[in-house]
Amino acid sequence: MRLLLLFPLLQVLYALDSNLIPKSSDDNSPCKSCKVLVESFEKGLDRTKNDHFGGGNTAWEEKNLLTYSNSEVRFVEIHDSLCTETSKNQDMCFHLSGEYEHHLKEWWTNGRKEDLYQWFCINRLKVCCPPKYYGPDCLPCKGYPNVCNSHGTCKGDGTREGNGLCKCNSGYSSDNCDQCANDYFAIIKNETLTCKKCHKSCKNGCKDSGPKGCNECKDGWVYTDEINGCVDINECLEQGVCTSEHFCFNNEGSYSCLSCDQSCKDCYGEGNEMCYNCAPGYTMKNKKCLVNMERKNSDQSRYITYGGLGIATVIIFRMNTTIASVLGILIAMYIMIIEFLINELYKS
Repeated sequence: MRLLLLFPLLQVLYALDSNLIPKSSDDNSPCKSCKVLVESFEKGLDRTKNDHFGGGNTAWEEKNLLTYSNSEVRFVEIHDSLCTETSKNQDMCFHLSGEYEHHLKEWWTNGRKEDLYQWFCINRLKVCCPPKYYGPDCLPCKGYPNVCNSHGTCKGDGTREGNGLCKCNSGYSSDNCDQCANDYFAIIKNETLTCKKCHKSCKNGCKDSGPKGCNECKDGWVYTDEINGCVDINECLEQGVCTSEHFCFNNEGSYSCLSCDQSCKDCYGEGNEMCYNCAPGYTMKNKKCLVNMERKNSDQSRYITYGGLGIATVIIFRMNTTIASVLGILIAMYIMIIEFLINELYKS
């Protein structure tokens, strides 16, 4: 019973807690949120750079008080509009601007001598690191200052997170991204490594560009000589690659069996002009398989006859079901025999 009474209280506490503490996600990382806040503050500086004290004697106020550019009035105007112009990391930005307003004010009153990002995010809040540094202690990334040999990114670069290891760009490998990955070859110019992708015909890597640089040829390719290297095999030159209802189409490194045109019984290419023989219902004319109009007209007449026999059966059925049943069976057998004989005739 006591547990049941405590349950609503726990729900209220959880709701309050979730509202007070900003939810964290990959997009709301502390360093990213701090950068958003600094960018928002710098936009405020730019927005108010030509402003001055409002009303009254502006010249007297700026002479006897602080100038507007360094005044608390300007700071308040900037601070009150922080994070309003951004949609990303906005909740965390609002949280930081309220929680650490005293740090921002300290930087402001000390004359803004240091870069705000360096002073606030790196030195005070300690949520970011300088570029090419990572982790809680801001250690240099692998290969510093030439991080990851300029062919990758440091995991945690500029943040208090990560392990400093390299995530190599496509085509590069090794701990410091100073080697070429599989299926890439190296070009070194002015002591700088560049990795280029091998030709698509290459298997198990290559030593140079193009098909002649392959170590081995992939299936569907064959090595010819040092000049041409790996050359595509035209499988369509072989007999019986595809069935008679299909024609062979050669691709680089492979082939495809594509369906013949509906007018073709068998074919050697696409379209009704590529038929060896015409399909039933079509006839060869000017080297093209065209619809056989004689058969088409004959088919139409035959189907009309079938329809008439069917109607007659229905009429008879109303008068005598027995006769109609026998007649229906005879008509069905007649149609089956006729269609069979006609199809055999056209096939031949």
